Amino acid sequence: MKKNFSLKDRLASVVYTLKHKQAFLIVEKRLRGKNTLRGYLHDADKLFLYLVPWLCDNDVQKIHRLHNKHHIEDTRPKSAEDLLDAVIDWECARMTKPDKPLNAYDTLMKFYPDYREEYLPIIRKYLPEQIRD
Repeated sequence: MKKNFSLKDRLASVVYTLKHKQAFLIVEKRLRGKNTLRGYLHDADKLFLYLVPWLCDNDVQKIHRLHNKHHIEDTRPKSAEDLLDAVIDWECARMTKPDKPLNAYDTLMKFYPDYREEYLPIIRKYLPEQIRD
């Protein structure tokens, strides 16, 4: 049975996502040197999915993760830009998500250690101060 996902909860999720998008743009500008269309569109699908009345929060998260290349759950081949988007996402999550306090390196090592080969070079290039080998 799906958890009741009230309009109030949906709007709170939209606000949460907008704050995360703002943080993404801040970190993207720091790491890429500019904001890109990818950055402006980051997580935009979630803003609409949260308003679909028959989807609960878990459904929105699952759909988003399966269909966005900045998430490991999307199994399509990833470009260097997709990998960097993931690193930016991990890095900025701690800025707005109290439940996700880790930096990009610590997120990789704790939740995705099997993907070190793909993501560690990106972190080493853009966030070398985080590396603790």
